[in-house]
Amino acid sequence: MYNLFMLGGLLKRKTSFPFLYYLLATMLGELLVFALDWTAGAWIPLILISTAVILLSSRWVSPFIWLMFFVVGCLGQSLTLKTLDPGKVEYVGYISRGGTGNVEASMGRVLVEGKWMNLPVAVNIRLSDRKAAAFAGQIIWTAGTLTRQESFPLFKIESNIEACVERLEVFSYPGKYVTELLSRYKLNDTIAAAVFTGDRSHIDFETRERISNLGVAHLFAVSGLHIGLMYLLVHSALSFLMLGRKTKLILSIVLLFFYTLSTGPAISATRTFLMLLCYSLLKIIDYRQHPLNILGFSGIIIVMAQPSIVASISFQLSFFATAALLIFLPAIENKNLLSQTLLVGAIAQTAIIPLSLSTFGTLSLAGIPLTVVMVPVFVVPSYLGMIFILIADLVGLQIVGSFIAGSLRAMSSLLGEVTTVIGGVIPAIRFEPLTAYLLSLLSLFLFFTLLWHSGHKP
Repeated sequence: MYNLFMLGGLLKRKTSFPFLYYLLATMLGELLVFALDWTAGAWIPLILISTAVILLSSRWVSPFIWLMFFVVGCLGQSLTLKTLDPGKVEYVGYISRGGTGNVEASMGRVLVEGKWMNLPVAVNIRLSDRKAAAFAGQIIWTAGTLTRQESFPLFKIESNIEACVERLEVFSYPGKYVTELLSRYKLNDTIAAAVFTGDRSHIDFETRERISNLGVAHLFAVSGLHIGLMYLLVHSALSFLMLGRKTKLILSIVLLFFYTLSTGPAISATRTFLMLLCYSLLKIIDYRQHPLNILGFSGIIIVMAQPSIVASISFQLSFFATAALLIFLPAIENKNLLSQTLLVGAIAQTAIIPLSLSTFGTLSLAGIPLTVVMVPVFVVPSYLGMIFILIADLVGLQIVGSFIAGSLRAMSSLLGEVTTVIGGVIPAIRFEPLTAYLLSLLSLFLFFTLLWHSGHKP
């Protein structure tokens, strides 16, 4: 009886978002196996971090369940991670993220020395035709040179020749339609188009570099802001059709699914879509859940479906920014619009400073204020403008679409000039690797101290 009581005490813990802890366990397990196979010496700090996290988490969740997810993460990474020597290969797989000149494929097979072998991890493929476009859902075959990378995707193929065929056109059609629409309205090389699609490959290198150095590159990748805005717009538009609550939720998710496909789909867009999908399904069955629990659950789905994604800096930045915003959500949701805009930008930027410092070794002093200004002044108008062009084109009002497209081109040109001026006045601060690493640890400590003193003990 005593043993049963002790077991019950170990299994039961008080928290509204246990899946967030289990996501951390899964990610740490996958990162540990990745470090053992891929990077020399990196497993030592991961062992220490995992030990510290389980000790801290044991107050809120069962250590047995935490360890179970940790082991599942280790097994998932072990079963999918492959070590291949660089060289000439043939590869066939499913495109998981489309693009122009570069695509990502996964769940594929690779021909090495006359033998086909499974390669489920993501592969970056640089197309032989840099202006060619491929789309999510297509099957790609390529022959070229395979090399290893230290971050996600773990492999890269410089293609000498490739070919794509349709798997299910319903998956590739959204991306094709948006690409054709942007080309028709001469928007494919504008910053406004990058806001909508997340594809910055058409923007010239100097502009991309300035945007990155200013610390606002995240605004031009499809993120929770874009997916959330689309969800709200679709849901509000369907309200005028006098549909039932459940019908509106289902239609909103279906339309959001096709928009997510049109973005590549991007990692941050996929994560946000899964969150909204879980939220909508739970709302349909009237089962309330903490937003952090939904984030954790959707994150587990992503990292289990593609374990090597834990090595993606894009996924890590996206996850930490979203988690920080959801943690501070109760403190900002009752503020006025101006305060909310300021706080959202400040919290998201502050949360990613440790990762930005340790990965890129740079710190932008203009990042937070520029984020606050550019979201309402450029990002939201550009995003809404693209939606209005899409609607105008569908209903046959091409004149209206052309007028809006001209406005977006002018806005994009103006932003390019503004970034040039600001980049010259406030350059990014660059640090040596050791200094950047120590500063990232200090900023991480300060961030968690802020969490603790604001009442967010987890």
